[in-house]
Amino acid sequence: MREFHSLTISDEAQVGAARRAVHRFAERQGFGVDALAELDIVVQEIGTNAVRYATGGGCLHWTTPLGSDAGLEIFYWDKGPGIEDFDRAVRDGVSTGGSLGTGLGAIRRLLDEFDAYSTVRGTTRRLSNTRRTSHGTALLGRKWVAAAAERSPGEARGETLAGRVGAWSRPYKGEDANGDAYFVREHKGSTLYAVIDGLGHGRGAREASDAAVATFEQWAGEPLDELLWAVHDALRATRGAVIGAVVVDRMREIFNYAGVGNVEVRVLGSSEPTRPIPTNGTFGARVSNIRVWPHRWAEGVRLVMASDGLSASWDIASYPGLSTKDPQLLAGILLRDYGRDSDDATILVAR
Repeated sequence: MREFHSLTISDEAQVGAARRAVHRFAERQGFGVDALAELDIVVQEIGTNAVRYATGGGCLHWTTPLGSDAGLEIFYWDKGPGIEDFDRAVRDGVSTGGSLGTGLGAIRRLLDEFDAYSTVRGTTRRLSNTRRTSHGTALLGRKWVAAAAERSPGEARGETLAGRVGAWSRPYKGEDANGDAYFVREHKGSTLYAVIDGLGHGRGAREASDAAVATFEQWAGEPLDELLWAVHDALRATRGAVIGAVVVDRMREIFNYAGVGNVEVRVLGSSEPTRPIPTNGTFGARVSNIRVWPHRWAEGVRLVMASDGLSASWDIASYPGLSTKDPQLLAGILLRDYGRDSDDATILVAR
């Protein structure tokens, strides 16, 4: 599971700190001098605009791309005024006083992959009758150590795991140990996705989620219920966990779901109403039944799985066009707007 590094950016000193931190991280991944200089420009531009335009600043996150450590993934979000016309703002030389603008063209050129989503204050409604709002800007970028021409056909842009799956996981505020986890594995044309929530938080919860992940790593295509009974046995010596798991077979256009406890699973973009329902209980403690539910999978479907560290009150209708974006962008924005500070939080999005 990836480790996310984060810095809040609200003044010029924090821009420099973010630039230096990302530079050190990227250097460890194997980037050369020229690429490091380009990343310095990217972070400087993002940070400068965060200070200048984003009300209250923004937050920059960086990690390795999902499924690969041969690159860098950068994610920025804020709850600022948003960008009225993003296509215009990303053109060189365009800047507006009320939103990000300057440097977006350079950011897009200097990264191998770039995606963004922005909604403007005053045009978005409050979410779910709470004080949450959906306005603000999010930027997602990836840069690979190997140039596109040097990568193998399976690593070509759009064919890597990054870009097909988005995942975030963070611990309870103030804790070093994260009791949540996510898992992704491909086997002979099928893909297993899981979100694990160890009971409580801290080291005891982490031990439970680690035991579950260790069992998932042994998956070699066996039926989902058989795999989850093995997870149940492996967690008996821990405090236990709740888990949602899905196996997608895209060739046959089906997916199987099984879950115990309050890991939420939603399917977006399906032509048929699909809302997988978990069984009550706790892996490692009390599981009376593991039922596998078959559903139809189709091109354009988005699978969203989340622990209860993400409020279930989100509504994708509040984010026009977001479900068609990079899964990491969708995952990050939902975590930005609906993550609970009172618990570990994990979200996984697959397409």
